[in-house]
Amino acid sequence: MTNFLIVSGYLGFVMLGVLLALLGRLKPDFVAPLSELMSYVMRHRITRIALFVTWWWLGWHFLGGTNLI
Repeated sequence: MTNFLIVSGYLGFVMLGVLLALLGRLKPDFVAPLSELMSYVMRHRITRIALFVTWWWLGWHFLGGTNLI
């Protein structure tokens, strides 16, 4: 039962992301499109470094202990 709740929570976040991406394409005045959001976020060097470190941390902690790499 716990695994079902965890997986459904992750799938809910994925579905929310897809819904927001579609809403950004269909109504750009209501929700900013992803490309516009990313270009706004990537303007500053510190945010680019923070995103890189975040992706590195996620990869290290979630893929580092497996035999996938």
